[in-house]
Amino acid sequence: HKGNAIKHVGIDARKDIEKFFQKKVYLELFVKVADDWRSKSSLLSKFGY
Repeated sequence: HKGNAIKHVGIDARKDIEKFFQKKVYLELFVKVADDWRSKSSLLSKFGY
């Protein structure tokens, strides 16, 4: 289950990019996690919470 959401985001993004450019692409995603992000209201508000 871990990483499942980001995997689907990547798949959908890759398909959209391939459709736009009309060719196969390789999409690499990087995820950066801030320490204790769940308890920092400034970070949560950036994400719409």
